[in-house]
Amino acid sequence: MESQLQGVSVIFSFIFFLGKSAVTLCNEGTREGRSGLGNLGSSYFFYQNPEYPKDCMDVFNQCSGHNASGVYVIKPDGYHEPFEVYCDNERHGGGWTVIQRRQNESINFDRQWKDYKEGFGFLSREFWLGNEKLAFLSNQKKYQLRLDLEKPSGKYFVVYDVFRIGDEWSNYTLNLTGYSGTADNFVTFCPTNMKYDNCSCQATCDEPQGCGAFCNEEEACVCSDDFMKKGDECVPPQDCDCYVQGEGVLRRNTVFVNSNCTRRCNCTASGLSCDSVYQCDVNAVCEERDSVRQCYCNEGYAGNGQTCTMDTFTDCQDVYKAGYNDSDIYTIQPINSPQAFEVYCNMSDGGGWTVFQRRKDGDVDFYRDWDEYQRGFGSRDDEFWLGNDNLYYLTNQQPKTYELRIDLVNRYGSPYYAKYTLFRISDKDDLYRLVGLGTFSGTAGYDALNYHRNWPFSTKNNDNDGYSGNCAVYYHGAWWFNNCHYSDLNGDYFGTHYSHGIYWYNLPGSGSRVKYTEMKVRPV
Repeated sequence: MESQLQGVSVIFSFIFFLGKSAVTLCNEGTREGRSGLGNLGSSYFFYQNPEYPKDCMDVFNQCSGHNASGVYVIKPDGYHEPFEVYCDNERHGGGWTVIQRRQNESINFDRQWKDYKEGFGFLSREFWLGNEKLAFLSNQKKYQLRLDLEKPSGKYFVVYDVFRIGDEWSNYTLNLTGYSGTADNFVTFCPTNMKYDNCSCQATCDEPQGCGAFCNEEEACVCSDDFMKKGDECVPPQDCDCYVQGEGVLRRNTVFVNSNCTRRCNCTASGLSCDSVYQCDVNAVCEERDSVRQCYCNEGYAGNGQTCTMDTFTDCQDVYKAGYNDSDIYTIQPINSPQAFEVYCNMSDGGGWTVFQRRKDGDVDFYRDWDEYQRGFGSRDDEFWLGNDNLYYLTNQQPKTYELRIDLVNRYGSPYYAKYTLFRISDKDDLYRLVGLGTFSGTAGYDALNYHRNWPFSTKNNDNDGYSGNCAVYYHGAWWFNNCHYSDLNGDYFGTHYSHGIYWYNLPGSGSRVKYTEMKVRPV
């Protein structure tokens, strides 16, 4: 278990002691601002017998008239030489030998064994006295330990009736009994595999890279290093439902393919499922593209990588008619397009839909410039924009005309769609203008794209809208902005206001906020 300890002074004194009333070596004052531990370079005056006190209680009792808190010299029984300590002679009766203080993070306490053995820091500020000194010191008599703790809500203390530590052979083992004090409401004890910390994001079995769902900026009990949140517990990665040996935990709704493309596993809400057989076609290669490793068909071949053919497809309807009925990535080359390119074919709703945009979780940044929207970006089986050049060639294949379907899911998870009987954009010389838009139908509640009919495309560095400013900059996206929008499916996924996010005017039950979109076209 871990507990919160901030602004701490650790002091201790004996309950009783045995020995003669010694005459001792006393300092002349508190001497604040000493340079470090173990420095004896200051003036002192002597009593009759040059015997050093054994701890700060000896100092308190023997240095008559010089009992202010400050730095003094002591020599515990058996220790080879005297050394300086800070004596607190004002708190709780005086005579406390301070062994640690933390107050402003001026000293790094993340140190190695040797540093903690010998001690470090500055006696009048932050320091650790040293385990070797502390072992000799705490084994002379019966000692108390007092911890003084402070945070904005108040000051607290803890007292243990018996305190001592072993020698280095025992790894300075702690012996502690007899607890009392006022810190019960100050110290937070965390369950097994957890620690008290503050952070902005912590790993969970569903979000192994961290998602912030269980972690606040204020201090709280969070999973220790090498553990992940699963429900209300912190577990090792191996206990997560989507753990893959040698690879770690997969994120929910992601696919993993191993380095030689002989195994593919899918992480879903139900857990991990792996294909019994996964291998690349002879006309495919195993490689990583856009951070996705899988089988990819060679240039001039079309298919999902496991099956590749030399068929030439102009769109996903050609793929569907050729007998490929699985929604997947295929290669097409529209009429007049200078090159082939990969698309995601959605084979639902009658099949043959060529997807040119998808948003689902905000992993891909859509606040991009003109060139990026012209080329396209993202991963075809994840979030992406196909590219305005590709979309132009796709929707301008004579004598075909294309219909548009937009699938939308509102923030509560309810699905809707919008269909248009015609969709076509112009080329880059005409700024990819939305020149063709047919009749609206569907369940999306409002014809929100019609407001953008005949308007050119705008990005943050190419302003073509009718607004006095730049709509793309204002709404953190890119779209066929008018003045400015009734729809914007390329807006900021994490927009702080619904109209500054992914937006479709009057979408039922959502305040127009959208968390999933897919835009696709198909020949009529």
